[in-house]
Amino acid sequence: MYLGAFPAPMDRDTKVLALIVIASIAAPLALIAALLSSGVDFLDFMAALMLLIFLPILVLSIYMWATGKGAMFIAGYNTSPKAVRDLYDSKALAKFVGMVVTIFLVMLLIGLELLLLDVSETLSVVLIAVGTIFLFASLVYMNTGGRFLKEGADPSKVVITDKERKRNRAIILAVLGVSAIVLVAVFFSITSGSVDASLGDDALQVTAPFVDENILYADVSSVELRDTFDNGRRVGGFGGTEISSGNFQNDEFGRYTLARYNDVQSCIVVHHANGVLVFNLDTADGTERAFEDLRSRV
Repeated sequence: MYLGAFPAPMDRDTKVLALIVIASIAAPLALIAALLSSGVDFLDFMAALMLLIFLPILVLSIYMWATGKGAMFIAGYNTSPKAVRDLYDSKALAKFVGMVVTIFLVMLLIGLELLLLDVSETLSVVLIAVGTIFLFASLVYMNTGGRFLKEGADPSKVVITDKERKRNRAIILAVLGVSAIVLVAVFFSITSGSVDASLGDDALQVTAPFVDENILYADVSSVELRDTFDNGRRVGGFGGTEISSGNFQNDEFGRYTLARYNDVQSCIVVHHANGVLVFNLDTADGTERAFEDLRSRV
């Protein structure tokens, strides 16, 4: 007995699609494995991870757009009773959904890459916002006016059992719950984090998201306090609303390590044997006191 959403046995097109999806998952996995084995930079890792997450979905949506097949991958349609599914033009529906998801994912991926590479935060936000608005507008269009019903189809004559209604309601609630959890997790990830600095007997230790620096005082060549500091661009690290930390690059230092509160303008610049560390604390006064203490130890 066959179990699952695919027809049994699989036809040629389904087999080709399965192979493409498997390849689109295997390629990013291989890339991530290679990066991890060679000492991955956070930027490269996140780019590979995004490919792993989105590439299979993008491949599937392009396939649906091009062939009009794969309607059973559409949430809501695939969980509907067969009597309801038979009312719809599955080919036209698959093509439309494939087109919408392809356009949305392309805009989302470009926006995320621009944000990750710190090329243009404004353009990134615009692309993601426009893509999201396009997605929701398309969903409203798709689900109103009976646009994909077959000619002469009458949904009012279809009898749906209480069991089917409860199942569909449970699926909708589960999707909404997962979406809410993801949104909350994203919100807390970009608004959380802290910079912690401690001056030990022999070394300065600074920790922040993607930063764990332990610099011996003997290795420090100079230290300075700056009223303002230009971060440059993020190469690989964390860029939340409160904290910027990780590997950054600017015209003055090239590649350097940053751990700072965005709202505090003053920063301590530490030149040491292995490069440059720039950090601050959560207040300008605290940053100045840390600078004086550090300078007395160097």
